[in-house]
Amino acid sequence: MRLSSTAIFFTLLSLVSVPSTAPAVLPANDLFSATELLLARQEYASARDLLGRRLAEAPGDNDALYLRVALEQTVLLDYESYLVDGDRFYRLADSTHRILFNRLAGLHGADSLRCVYYLAGIEGGIAVLQGKTGNWIRAFENAGASATRLKAVMKRDSTMNEALLGIGIYHYYLGRSFGWLPFVSGGSEDTGFLEIERSTRLPFPYDFPAKNSLCWILIDRKQYGRADSLAQTGLAEAPRSTFFLQVRCLALFRENRYGEAVGFGQKLAAISEARSPVNWSDLVLSYYVLAGSYDALGRGGEAAAAAAYIIGKAMPAEYRKMPHIKRDMKLIGEILKKDGRGKQPKSNG
Repeated sequence: MRLSSTAIFFTLLSLVSVPSTAPAVLPANDLFSATELLLARQEYASARDLLGRRLAEAPGDNDALYLRVALEQTVLLDYESYLVDGDRFYRLADSTHRILFNRLAGLHGADSLRCVYYLAGIEGGIAVLQGKTGNWIRAFENAGASATRLKAVMKRDSTMNEALLGIGIYHYYLGRSFGWLPFVSGGSEDTGFLEIERSTRLPFPYDFPAKNSLCWILIDRKQYGRADSLAQTGLAEAPRSTFFLQVRCLALFRENRYGEAVGFGQKLAAISEARSPVNWSDLVLSYYVLAGSYDALGRGGEAAAAAAYIIGKAMPAEYRKMPHIKRDMKLIGEILKKDGRGKQPKSNG
């Protein structure tokens, strides 16, 4: 998941975690903790199996319905497959939102509060998709609706600190990207940053989305060393998490720590290519870092080999069209032209 400018505002808004410290709101089972742990470890097939079995037993389980959307949203963010899987995700999110919204009036107490929280999470997820596919007006409306619901949740139960992440992200990017609007408070960005920082101190795995969100904010601010340090804490909890391997690769590369960047680029490449399906977004990033680092270290032959390898991969056309992949592949092509003296790469599957 690589982000920049206003697009981060909508993408990170969806990364709200599920409640962990509010006993009155938690469901009376371990479905949440089990699912969140599987998502943190990127074990999506196991999560789908767990939720599928639960919904087969209890089709009306609101918790499982919401977690199924959260699961598919995590996959969408992981693979950055908005143009490939966006329609399918939208249909699931929209239908689940309608089901939960219609049930809300008949719920009371903790069940009602939890349902409001779920609606906020789904609205944030829909805003991501709309923002990433250019529907900015609807994205802004859904992002605002999500933040409004999260504020209502915290007003009813101030112990639900997990809602603070979504609110903090909304405040931060509202101030950063839309601070020129007369109705946006001048302190919104600073307030949001502090709210996100507070969210990183939640226990594992609920700290994961907050840490990842803050990492990308720090990279956007060019605070690469701090982003790298924070990513290390995420990897200490989940050593193979590509969400944080991405951060380390890019932060080390941009901080000119090319030798270290090579090591993490190799690790990210190996994990990304071994996944089923291949994570093309991560694989291209890893080879961008590898080719660029080798080139900066004066290792032209290795730079050309890395560039030729990824250019020669049989990447599906729908992924080659993605803007960030097109940008990185263009830069990789320039490295191949420089260090490989224009040799054409061979197809390597």
